[in-house]
Amino acid sequence: MSGFFICISCIFAVLAHLPKIFVLLVLGFISTRLAAQPSSFIINSKYQTAKEYQFITGKDTTASMVIQSGEADVKKSILLPITLTTQYNSHHPYGYNDGSFIPASGLQTQLSFGVALKAGPVHLNLQPEFVNATNATYPTNGGYGYSSGKPYTKLYAGQSSLSVRASAFSVGISTANKWWGPGNTSALIMSNNAPGFANIFIKTHRPAKTPIGNFEFELIGGRLESDSVLPYENFHLKSSPNLRNSWRYINAYILSYNPKWLPGVYLGLIRSLQKYGPGIADGKGSFTNKYIPIVTKTFQKKNDWGDDTLSIDQVASFFVRITFPKSKSELYVEYGKNDYGERTRDYLMAPTHSVAHIVGFKKIVTLNKNKYLNLGIEFTQMSQSPDAILRSAGNWYVHGQIGQGYTNYNQIMGAGSGFGANKQMVMGTYINGNNRLGVFIEKTNRDPENRSIFWTDMAYGITPQVTVKNILVAAQFVFISSKNYAWEKDNNLSNFHAKLAVSYPINVPSKNTKND
Repeated sequence: MSGFFICISCIFAVLAHLPKIFVLLVLGFISTRLAAQPSSFIINSKYQTAKEYQFITGKDTTASMVIQSGEADVKKSILLPITLTTQYNSHHPYGYNDGSFIPASGLQTQLSFGVALKAGPVHLNLQPEFVNATNATYPTNGGYGYSSGKPYTKLYAGQSSLSVRASAFSVGISTANKWWGPGNTSALIMSNNAPGFANIFIKTHRPAKTPIGNFEFELIGGRLESDSVLPYENFHLKSSPNLRNSWRYINAYILSYNPKWLPGVYLGLIRSLQKYGPGIADGKGSFTNKYIPIVTKTFQKKNDWGDDTLSIDQVASFFVRITFPKSKSELYVEYGKNDYGERTRDYLMAPTHSVAHIVGFKKIVTLNKNKYLNLGIEFTQMSQSPDAILRSAGNWYVHGQIGQGYTNYNQIMGAGSGFGANKQMVMGTYINGNNRLGVFIEKTNRDPENRSIFWTDMAYGITPQVTVKNILVAAQFVFISSKNYAWEKDNNLSNFHAKLAVSYPINVPSKNTKND
């Protein structure tokens, strides 16, 4: 019943944003037609590209694209592309949805390579990531920033996984990034903003068809790590030496439903729970209570989700995605809560307490054969609502029980716009085959709650991509104008962010190869 009341609370909050949603919805009924067109982009999120390809090929009614993984999905054994990505920040850390890159100033480089093997139902991806960062110092103060000034080097398991598939289902182990939810540039609970974490999973690798519609789900149990060298994103990039030195266990699921009678509508629920790992095996209760509490606690009679003595932190969200296949567009909303209500009255009287939300719209416009415009707008609200005046819940991704917050290797696993930040983004990309040119404007209000001085970033970016003899070259150039940097009055400055990626495909497809 507790999950039901969370959904009711989510619906009330969505209704509060109907004017914003209506404006986006009106844009969705412009009719266009698209032909099949492959797409690839290694700078922007591969999850955005997956949605783009889905719209262009007209396959949007067969997959919701709200459950995606970073590992390669191949039909035969291949060597994966060698990708070298270099990132540079001229003044202070900038960048999100960049996986194993660290939040740092100066230059850093990531090298990705590997192999994908397939033998019957068994799929093996070995795709490690090597990161090297100069980790240069930058201006900080008591409320923001930390850098040791020492180079940082680490080898991650990256987008690796081992799975066995049967029908629409898959079970296995993975360290690959996951993207849960309908957002294009933000996801409240699971994104590629932080490095992937080791986990055991059972999921659908494609929608499971039933008489009442299509279902997708993923259930995971994993291990979250910390890094004593790096600052914490959920503490405004400050170091936290007094935190408990312990790994954490995460148990989470996502469930998405596409009703048979509403083929363009997707409804979903995401829930995540974490607790300190040592001692779990010796604890009281059954195996399921120890390792799958996210499921067992949903059906227990006693409501102890709000019991702060249990040293358990959780977040949850509800989402709706509405697609318009004829106009190649979509509207989506994700609404989440960072604090559990102990009784029904909590949800009815304060539906915006401890909430965050994402609202967005996306559309692809046909220019002519193989040439398109990909247009989008997205709002991400992570700061507290006015409800905090009466009852503060703190910012998202922190709570009293787990000192490290909702992080892996000190980076937030959800929205990467910044701790307690609100982001508004408008973007457009011209697509011509595998070549493209994108632009975006982004406004970010950095943790404005309970402050008299507001730090605001205006970012203006350009994202070109070209393919030269099967070698993919992509770049991102962003100029950031910061007003009241680090919440210091009249501390106005500029930051330049540049990223260059070169991807060499070892297995080059023949000219007669058809795209799936």
